[in-house]
Amino acid sequence: MLKFKSKLLSQKSHLFLFFWGSLLLNTGFLFSSCQSKAPAENVTTAEATPFAMSDVRFQRLDGTEFGLAPEQKTYTVLHFWATWCKPCLAEFPELKAALPRLQSDGVAFFLATEEDMDQIRAFEEKRTFGLDFLQLKKGTLADFEVHALPTTLVLDNTGKVVYRHMGQLNWQEVPSIEDLISQKP
Repeated sequence: MLKFKSKLLSQKSHLFLFFWGSLLLNTGFLFSSCQSKAPAENVTTAEATPFAMSDVRFQRLDGTEFGLAPEQKTYTVLHFWATWCKPCLAEFPELKAALPRLQSDGVAFFLATEEDMDQIRAFEEKRTFGLDFLQLKKGTLADFEVHALPTTLVLDNTGKVVYRHMGQLNWQEVPSIEDLISQKP
């Protein structure tokens, strides 16, 4: 059997082999498409400036900017996504349906991406999810230790992360933010 396979491969043209090699390589990229880069190893943090939640800035589609003020709410939900992330897109309809149940005077939701504002606007115009998409204007996903998308963080009123979920959430099964926090990740 091995001799047959090697003979078959030796008869195939280089173009044929290039095609299949490219196909396999692109398939690998597809399956890892929603992965962000992991933090760099061997990075010295002695001179790094510590990240503070008060430094975070968001921009709405209308251009207004604002900061993160977790002390004004019982919980702040930060949901990080990207226009190219298939699980993010699949999650949006369920999230939109769940928001009236989950949002309250004590809970703020922020759906943020690092992408360019024009890209976010074009995405919303094309998809019309009707969600309040934001650009992470100051701060990075790495500041929040987000290395895969989508990622959902819940912060308490002191700014401490009390819940973290990497990957798609089933928002239909989340009765309240308190219940989400009480789940074991």
